[in-house]
Formats: sequence, C-alpha cells, structure tokens
Amino acid sequence: MFYVPLSSQPAIDITKLVQKKLGQDVICKQAVECVRIDEGKRFLRYAAIVERSREHGLFIFTSSRIPCLQSSDLSLEVIIAVDSGFRHKADYHLHLRSADKHVLLELPRLDTSTAFLTKIVSLTKDRKQTFQWLEKYRRECQVFDETDSRTSNSSNPFADDVFDPLRHVSQSQGVTQAKTAGSRQTTWYEDSTPIASQPTASNSALQPSHRSASRDSLDKSVNTYEEFTDSMESVQKQLGISWSVEFNSAEKPASSREKFVRQFLIERENEFTNVQYLKVFCGTWNVNGRSPLEPLNKWMVVDNEPPDIYAIGFQELDLSKEAFIFADSPKEAEWQDAVMSYLHPKAKYKKVKSVRLVGVLLIVYIQEKHVPNISYIDSDSVPTGIMGILGNKGGVSIRFTLYSTSLCFVNSHLAAHQDEFERRNSDYRDIMSRTRFKQFEPPLEISEHDIVFWIGDLNYRIDLPIDEVRTCIKKEMYTRLLEEDQLYGLLQASSDVFKGFEEGTPKFDPTYKFDSGTNNYDTSEKNRVPAWCDRILWRGPNVKQHRYNSHPQLRISDHKPVSSLFTVGVRVIDQKLYKKVYEDIMKHLDRLENDYLPQIKLDKTECVFKDVKFIESQSQVVTVVNIGQVPVEFEFINKLDDPTYCKPWLKATPSKHYIQAGSCCEVTVEVYVDKATVAKLNSGEEKLEDILVLHLAGGKDSFITVSGNFLSSTFGSSIEALVQMHGPIREVPVADLLEIEQPGSLNRLDIAQDGGRLYMVPKEIWKLVDFLHRNGLDKEDLFQQPGRNSEIQLIRDCLDTGKPDRIPDNLSVHSVAEALLMFLECLAQPVIPFNLYSQCMASCNNLMLSKQIVSHLPDCHKNTFLYICAFLRELLQHSAKNGLEPKFICIMFGEVMLRPPPLSTPNKGQASVKDRRSRLREEETKKSAFVYHFVSQDLNL
Repeated sequence: MFYVPLSSQPAIDITKLVQKKLGQDVICKQAVECVRIDEGKRFLRYAAIVERSREHGLFIFTSSRIPCLQSSDLSLEVIIAVDSGFRHKADYHLHLRSADKHVLLELPRLDTSTAFLTKIVSLTKDRKQTFQWLEKYRRECQVFDETDSRTSNSSNPFADDVFDPLRHVSQSQGVTQAKTAGSRQTTWYEDSTPIASQPTASNSALQPSHRSASRDSLDKSVNTYEEFTDSMESVQKQLGISWSVEFNSAEKPASSREKFVRQFLIERENEFTNVQYLKVFCGTWNVNGRSPLEPLNKWMVVDNEPPDIYAIGFQELDLSKEAFIFADSPKEAEWQDAVMSYLHPKAKYKKVKSVRLVGVLLIVYIQEKHVPNISYIDSDSVPTGIMGILGNKGGVSIRFTLYSTSLCFVNSHLAAHQDEFERRNSDYRDIMSRTRFKQFEPPLEISEHDIVFWIGDLNYRIDLPIDEVRTCIKKEMYTRLLEEDQLYGLLQASSDVFKGFEEGTPKFDPTYKFDSGTNNYDTSEKNRVPAWCDRILWRGPNVKQHRYNSHPQLRISDHKPVSSLFTVGVRVIDQKLYKKVYEDIMKHLDRLENDYLPQIKLDKTECVFKDVKFIESQSQVVTVVNIGQVPVEFEFINKLDDPTYCKPWLKATPSKHYIQAGSCCEVTVEVYVDKATVAKLNSGEEKLEDILVLHLAGGKDSFITVSGNFLSSTFGSSIEALVQMHGPIREVPVADLLEIEQPGSLNRLDIAQDGGRLYMVPKEIWKLVDFLHRNGLDKEDLFQQPGRNSEIQLIRDCLDTGKPDRIPDNLSVHSVAEALLMFLECLAQPVIPFNLYSQCMASCNNLMLSKQIVSHLPDCHKNTFLYICAFLRELLQHSAKNGLEPKFICIMFGEVMLRPPPLSTPNKGQASVKDRRSRLREEETKKSAFVYHFVSQDLNL
C-alpha cells in the first residue's frame, strides 16, 4: 500500500555517511535508501554511486539499525562495477547486471530517487577501465558475508522482541521489518488489507499441476538481462512479485515501529488520500467447450470510453476427459488470443495475470498507464469437484493492489442441476475458506480485500415450472422470475452465502439453457428450465454499476455471455498530507511505548473435544481480552523445532491479531481430521493432543491445551487390519485395533489356532462397490460429479458402525462414488503398497512385468486390486450410458491405488514449477498405464 522511506524521520544525509565509511580515496557522488528484492523477499538497503579516477561503481550497503544514523552502522554487501558489461533498466525498480552480478532494487518515488536514476543513466563506460581499486572494498564484502554466516545460527530469534503497542499488522500490511536470527537483513512487505488465518491443509498435492501459467503477463519472472522487455513479465520481475513469500521456521519478525504504524495510517487514511475513479469491465461466459468462432467485440466493447480494467471469466473452457484430470488445454490459448484481440481499441492494455483450473479461466488486463501503480499480484485456485480435487467445478482468483486499494476478482463454476442448491452454497463456502494468496504471510483471504468482484456460472436456478418461466420471459416479467431466483433469495436473506455482496437487477432474459447456435431455449429431451446461471456480483465501497447486460448475439454456446461495467473508486495518496499524519503518529507512538505495558486475559486455557469423527469438524471459542491500557498484538508461535504452531488436524483462527485497549478477540480453535491425518490417528501413532503457545508481543506467553478422543474410522485403516475385522470398527477394542494396525499383523495371525476367518477384500470396499453396482452402472457423470458432504458423513457412519447393514439406496450415487475414491486414498498403505511404487512406474508399459508385480502382492492387497479392476471393467461395459472412458477411469483410480511414498515427494524448492508439473504429468500417465493392463482385460493371476 505505502512505501515509507524509513529514514524519513530525521533527515539523514546518507551520502555523507557513505563518504565517511569509505574514506577519502573515493568520492560518493550520491546515495539513496532503497529496497533489494531477492527471491521475492525485500530487504532494506542503501545504494551509492562511488567514483575514483573517472571509474564508477555501485555500492550496496546494509545497516545494523533503522534508520542509519552513523557510518559505523553501514556494512558493504554488493559492489557492481560500471564497466562495459554493466546493464541496467530503471523505472523506480532498478535492474542492475554485470558480468557476475544481478541485482534488483526498488526506490521510493521521491526526487532523490529520480536524481539517482538520472545519474545511473549518465554514467560512461570504457572498455579500457580496470577497476582495480574495487578489490579492496570487495574483500570487505566477503568478510561481512562470513561474519554474518557465523552468527546467523546462534542468536535467539526472540532476542529483539520488545514491547511495541502498535505491533498488530501482519507482514503484508505494512512496511515491516523481519530480522533473521543474528542477521542484519531487514525484510518488509506492503499491502492495504488485514491478513487471514492459517491456511487449511485440505488442498490436494495435485494442485500445483493444474494451475496454468499466464503468458506475457505480470506473473512470470525474468531471469536474464536479454529478457528485459516492455512486456508484463519484466514488470513482474521489477515489482519483485513471487509465487510465495514465507518466513523460514527459524525466523521471526523483529519488533519494528514502521510495521505497527501501519494500523494508525489505515485508520487515518482519509486524512491523506483522495479517491480516483476508474472503469472496470467484468464479463463471464460458459462456452460449453467451444472455440471462439465469433467476434467478441459485441460482448467486450460496451462503451465508447475504454475501461481501465478488464476481468474476463470463462467456464467449461474444455470438456474433454483429459482436461478433467488437470492436463493442459489447447482451448486456453484460443480464448486467451481471442480476448486480447477484442480489448477496447481506444486504449493499450497489459495482461496482469491469468489463472486456469481445468475449464475455469480468469484473465485480467489493465491499461498501460496504470502499470506503475499496480503491485502484489497473486492468484489461487480451489477445485470443488469430486473429492475436492477434480477441477470440473471450482473457483479461480486474482488479486492485486492498485494505488492504495486492494482488489480481488473471483471466477467460479458452482454445482449444476436444479436441486443442488445446497451443494452450490457449499461450493461457495469452500472457495471462500480455501482460497489463499500465499505471497503473504499468513496467506491472504478473499474477504480481506477492499473490493471483490465475483463472476461466473453460479448455476442458481429459478424455482418455477418451465411453462411459467417461459411465459414470464416472453412478457419480460423479470420481477416475477427474480422472486423465485435462488441467488436473489440468498442476497435478500441473512445467509452466510455471498454475505455483503450486491448484484444489479437482471433486466435481460435468462442466459441458460439454449440450443447451441440459436436463441431458442432448450428443446432437447431434458428440456431445462431457463435460469440466470451467469452472474456478476461485487462487494466493497465506492463501486457503482452502470451496465448489466447479456449478449444474445453470441450463439456458439448453450449459455449467453454476460457483462457489467462499473465505476470504482481507488485511494491515491497525497504525499504531503501523508507525511504530516505519519509524523503525528510517530510522536503518539513514542508516548505509548514509554507509558504502558501489554496485558491480556483468556476466558479458558483448555479445549477438550469429545468423539471427534473423520471429516467432521468441531470448534470451541477462546476469548482473548485486552485488560491493559494500550493496544496489543498476539500470535500463535511454533514450539521449539516444530514447523508450524500446531498439529495438522488443529487450527486457530485468527492465528495473529491486534486488540485495542478494553476490547477482546474471539479465537476459534478447530479440530478437523482429514485424509492426511486420519491414518496416524487410527494406528495410535498420533493422538489428539497439542499445546497452543499464544505469544504476546512484549508480554508473557499464554498456553492453551487441546485434547480429545478420536473415534476410529475404517477411513484411514489398513487393508491388513480391515480384512481381520469381523464386526464394525467401532466395536473393536482399542487395544485390539492398535495391534492389528501394526505392520505384519497378518503374518502373526494363526487362523487355525485362533479360529475365525479373513475377508478376501475389506467388507467396507465391498459395500461401496456393491451399491455402485446396483445403482450406478448406467449413471451419467459417475466419478465426475461431486457428492454431498452430509451424505458422505452418513456413509462413513454406516461403514464404521455397521448400522444400517448396507448403504441406504436413497443416497446419491455420486456421494458413494466419491466415498469409494476417498476410502482408497485414505488407506494407510495404498492398494499397491508404497514399497512397490517405483517398480510399478518402471514396468507400467510392460504387461508381463506388471502382472508379476501384482502376483507378488500380499493376498489382501492383490484381491482388493483385482476386485476393483473387475468392477471398473464392468463399468466400462456400460460406457454407452454412463459416458465413462478407459483413460479417465484409469487416471482416477491410478491416483488413489498407486501413491508415491510420502518421503519421495520432491522438495518444491529444488525444481521449477514447470519441472514439477512435468513430473506429475509423467507419473500420472504411468499410473494410468499400469492400471489399464488390468482394466482392459481379465488377467488370471
């Protein structure tokens, strides 16, 4: 939001300090405060142009304190010779490159920065220059590096944690400083919004592979000087934006006045900001898998004046089975090019970013004149399809800060069909709760932006008979239709779904469903009821809607595109007024720091959860009361060497917060056992026990103990244990359950002596498959349509308690299908055990080797694998009705039956996004090839 030059308090002449530091052998021509951007992190630095005998070098210094007050505070970090190999690109984000160095600096927008940049441009370079005088100073750089590395591991990360009553804004809110333990590097981040709670652990590990990269846009980095162009890739690098900004677990933000001044600045920003009005165009279109065969200008150009921002969303971009499994899509390039070709002709645009989740694509463009004022661009995608990972439904989001206002655009495709109202609401909640912009620490949520636009095929329907709907359309009785519109009802009620959002009144015909190529509503056998499925909503101040239209001229799809034009007010800083407010705040802060200490009180220090079930959350509220006289900030911190502040089944929201004097904050402590944690709880390796450490800045730490009892579930058990259970798992004594869950328990079992028998396959898998065999062989969209959470929980209880004896026939086939996939994915050891994963990958294209591997599986695993493959073969025999294809089925079940060992997952930092995606795609293909051998034919083993 703001770039606050930290040395603006008293006016320190940094040029004189550098001159004193370097001595009289050289001349410091000019020095400025700046920020060095390295791997997405920002470090406060001082840059100086130094001359000797008409040779110039660029010196970059760190400072041991902020602001720098003495020459002894400075330490040399980098020196770049301005020789024949020197290159630069400057626009307040200064790229510097020499033969052996590449540095990116950001300068504040001040007159001193302009003068500094002008001097850089004017420097002369001569091939005859030697720069021998620089060697003396380069040795100082090496000495500093060695000293820094020796001390970095020994310091107490809380050594500088002194009281600061305004320390309440998270890293992304203010110009904040973070000191690495024992390091002199100071990190700060900027944005205008508060920060969200800890991200959930529910996102699938597959997710990085199905988010497409934008091309020629602000979200790609430039790595070489030759790539310094006027494209938005170069701007992205100049802004220093990265996929993620995170603290290492050994690092902790140090106390910083500038960090906590941010909240007072936000509270008083009306005193130093003006509102500038921009035009924003939002468009959404479900294209039904079609290519852009019609000109888009009738949709995208709705006013003589060009919009400042375009946000274009598509759904069902690609309906191929391959696209459903997160593969790349050629359709994306077609629609990207089409959008770029039909932007308003009266303005020049740059693409900010685009993000795709299978068929859901969001593209954001901005006029070139605004590019210098855009920052902190990030995106995320949340699949809400089957198992919460299949991306045929879900949402994608792009956020950025423009001037001093944060904007977020969301494009979503929610659950279809007239009677899936609650599923659509659930999809909305999933997208809102799971979207995390990970450039910020903690990650930012959708709700924490100043202005949010939500577009897409929301799929809400009109609850009227089809004849009445069509009659109202002919007579343009839109008010009557709105009265029964599901989304309109939500917006008028006090629902948590789309709470705070607004929508203009649709004064156009419902946009779904048409016969493709016509303006005729559906004449197929399904005869769908027309509905306003395609909507545009917004939330936030200073937003005025001017147009809200559909565009029936475009006929390639069974939906009509929708557009809306807005005027949006964004805040722009008046620097003179800002300086005055800033100085006033600093004086006020001095008084607070000297007079008061922080104090809080908790209404409870223990949370006990009873009968916790798999995929069913429980929560309790702990109230934190500020009983002191000054504002306080608290955060939950890591214990010793723990990587996070809590165990993966636990979450505290908010994990960090600021409380005014006399106020309180309610912290929600939530327990949720998901597929990543259930196996360890079942086996007794993990217990529902943890301690939350609530750290009060400048005060005493408080402790909250969390405990509970977990009800064992067949989800997350091992096949080895399941075939030994004759009754429901809830009836098995805990001691017996722990014993049969131990590896090798079957080898120790003597059936002849102990009596009893073993199941060929787990009875729970048989119940799931039996239901699908009876009810789902001919069901369309099987394993593609997500189930209902409430029904999946009923299926869990049925399998865990044995009541009723079999899964009720009135449950949705899609819920049972998702439960089967979830059951297989949760197995403590996958159907093909971890230790055979590499062999399966190596032999996937060889039928004989694949048969040999399966023949040597433990009997219970082999029987389960062959049983599932036999069921899949029968499913494919009904493909004419259910529409399933072998490739799709093999990919889906290959993912859950063949899983890599947990420790084999590559470190994200060791490979590029492209390499990781390529590896995931290759493994996906090999898994499906292995399974295909056994699905395509009945092999006698």
